[in-house]
Amino acid sequence: MSRPALARTAGILCSRTDFRNFLAERYPHAWAQFGALRDIERAAAVIRALCGIESRSELDSNPAVAQRFHTKLGFPFSAWRRSIK
Repeated sequence: MSRPALARTAGILCSRTDFRNFLAERYPHAWAQFGALRDIERAAAVIRALCGIESRSELDSNPAVAQRFHTKLGFPFSAWRRSIK
């Protein structure tokens, strides 16, 4: 089985309430900055801001951006989920 593209994974995460709660808790300033957007678009905007990108598609084409995503969002989100269970 092939691993899904990171941009697709990021899109799926944006639709998850627990991921949006994580973003609001872990990055409250970034979350508040995009308060005018609906929650899913807000989550996508926070990802773009934290990773320093214009489009989530850059997660698949730039290894440094992918690493930034994993370091700032992916790994911390996994740890956060384990801590709330």
